[in-house]
Order: sequence, then structure tokens, then C-alpha cells
Amino acid sequence: MKKEYAKMDAGLLHLVNKKVVLKLINHNKQISRSALAKKSGLTPPSIARIVDELIQIDGLVESLGVGDSSGGRPPMIVKFKNEKNCIIGIDLGATYIRGCLVDLNANFISEIQVPTELEKGFASIVDKVVKVIRKLQKRKDPNAKIWGVGIGVAGLVNSETGIIESSPDFGWSNIDLRKELEKYLDLPFFYDNSTRLMALGELKMSGKEGQRNFTFINIGYGIASGIVVEGNLLKGFSGFAGEFGHISVDTDSDVRCKCGMYGCLEALASGHRIASLGKEILKNKGSELLEELCMGNQDLITAELVAKAAKDGDAACLKIYDEVAEYLCKGIGNISNLLNPETVYIGGGISLSGDLLFNLIEAKRDKYLLSANVKVKISPSTYGDQATTIGAVSLILEKILNLELSGTKSSDMTIV
Repeated sequence: MKKEYAKMDAGLLHLVNKKVVLKLINHNKQISRSALAKKSGLTPPSIARIVDELIQIDGLVESLGVGDSSGGRPPMIVKFKNEKNCIIGIDLGATYIRGCLVDLNANFISEIQVPTELEKGFASIVDKVVKVIRKLQKRKDPNAKIWGVGIGVAGLVNSETGIIESSPDFGWSNIDLRKELEKYLDLPFFYDNSTRLMALGELKMSGKEGQRNFTFINIGYGIASGIVVEGNLLKGFSGFAGEFGHISVDTDSDVRCKCGMYGCLEALASGHRIASLGKEILKNKGSELLEELCMGNQDLITAELVAKAAKDGDAACLKIYDEVAEYLCKGIGNISNLLNPETVYIGGGISLSGDLLFNLIEAKRDKYLLSANVKVKISPSTYGDQATTIGAVSLILEKILNLELSGTKSSDMTIV
């Protein structure tokens, strides 16, 4: 029994060391084997064995040959093999399905965007996702490998079962997306809540390595947040942490949220609410400019159109954004006073209205913040409308760096 335990422990130790070496290689553009030994604390023979495995078996490292010598034996240089290794990221949104094909350094190779068309139902949406992935597969180098597909989806994703327990935007409950996609895809795939993936993208891909406490607020059709505490993405007991849109910011409100409660931030400050208020203005003949922009057709009114009218000086539309900013600042105050983040990132479609929203937030924010938290930075997402796809890519990249995908098949995958 002792020998069996010793073998098991040796195997686990080798795997841990291999992960350390791979992450060191990935972190550096290129690095010598001797430098790897110094940084990891491993012996040169151990480094040689691990690097050879990463090159010949895993295909994640490549040798650059002999480097320049400053005296003594010339260094053997290696690098992370991002070329001909690919990831597919999918943003499964209520308005659009966006897909990207990237290399392991997140350099974009190809992008696709198609309308979601919620009204056509679940089967149609699955079909669209499959078609997007297949098109991206065809656009890779014939000799390149796709390591996996990451998907960001709006909804409550149970981290234990992988079931999308609820997605009000899609009208889904207890959906096993993995089971459906496995009917068509022979690739490892993983999915998570889209806003949590936005936060993961900021954490892992933005280059802000020293930032360990921040919140990402996604303001689009709905509102949600991704929370990073001490460098860890907060998931909660069942994976439902971050439902920022369902904190109450007006207990006297008669506006009912899709969740059934009244006065939720999402009900009062989301893109859906902005568009609804714009339609009310049109109905009451309150804005000639908005009427002109939508050509008198209320079905064409979106939050983006209301923002355009507001930026062009329309008083009624500016009032809508002023009210929305007030509610958002209440929410930002709540989460900042609770968690003391360094930065609050704001992403999603509404954030793309530019200075209009951010200037209003900057003017109102301090009255809802404790003096200890007024230094919190409020910034737009690093990746704009690519935030979810970058987050989905980072989900797969993390699994690659943890050697969770080497030698696996899609049927062996679990969803996180």
C-alpha cells in the first residue's frame, strides 16, 4: 500500500510541477530552461523532462533553439505555443450571438455575429450556436487544433450540475445546454454566466495583474455583476453569486421586475427599461427628435436610440439617462460599501453610450459612497462589446494552463 501511495503522490507532484512550468512559460514571451529551473525551484533534469512532455505530448510549448550566451553553456529557449492552437468563445446574448476564433494569446483570427431571434425558441438558438461554431472551425488553419469552446450565457448557471436553472432573458428554466450541444459538437465545451465571464476576462486577460478586488457590472437587456475578491472569482454556494440587478433601489416603486419583485435595479435601470421609457415619451409626444429618429415607429426604439437623442440634447431622453444613472449610483454605492473594490468596471450594451452615462455617474456617485470608498475607480470594460467572448476564451485558457484538457474527449468534460 505504501508503494501505491508513493506512486500516486509522485504522479500528483509531477502534475503540479508541470502546471507551474507551463504557467511560467505562458507568462514569459520566451524563457530559457535554466531560467525555468531558477524560477520554479525544480532541478534542470526535472525541467528538461517536463518541457519535453509539454512539447512532444501536450503540444503547448515549442523550442526556439539556442539563445545567446553571456558565458558558459548557451541557453535553450522555449515559448508558449499559441500558434495553431485555438479557442472558440461564444457570447450567447439576448440580442446577438457573437463568436470568435482566437489563438492561445487571445489574438483574434475570425469573428461572427448573428441575431439571436429569441422569438424562434430554444431549438433555433441551439442551431444558431452550432452553425456559428462550425463556421469558425472552417476558418482555422487546417493543421490547427481547437482546444475547446467557452460560452457565456445570461442566467443562473448551477456550478455543480451545469444546469441553467433560470434565464429570464431567454425564458429558460432547467436547461442542460451541454446535453443539447453534444448532439452536434465533438469538442470540449464549458459555459458560465456571461457577466461572471466578463469579470474573469478582466482578471486574466487585461494585463492588470496586481488588481485583486474589483466588480464588473454588466448593463444590457438586464443587469448583473461579476465579483473578484482577493484574486478569486466569486461564485457562491451554487454558482448564483452576482445577481446585482435584483437588489432593491426603490422600495416605493410600482415597476415590477421580471423576477416578480418591485424596485429592482434591473427593472429601473436596464436597457429594457430605457427603451420602455423611450416608448412612453413617443406615445405622449414628448420628443420630436426621438420621433424623428424612430420614424414614428415605437418598435424601433432601443436604449441606443434614446442615448443618441440624449447626446443630441433632447431634454426628455436626457432625463431618462439622468434617472438611470441615479439608480446605478445607488447600486454602485451598495456594492462598493459592502466589498470595498479597487475598481468598478461597467460593460454591456448600455455602457457603449460612451461619455453620456459615465459623466452622469461621475457626477452622482459620491453621495452614495462612504468616505472610505470614494477612491473607487469607475471605468468602462477593457474589452467593450467583446467582453463576454474574451471571458469565454479565458475560461478555456485557464483549463489549458491547468492541464485539464490534455488528452481528453468532449464526453469526459464537466461544465464549470
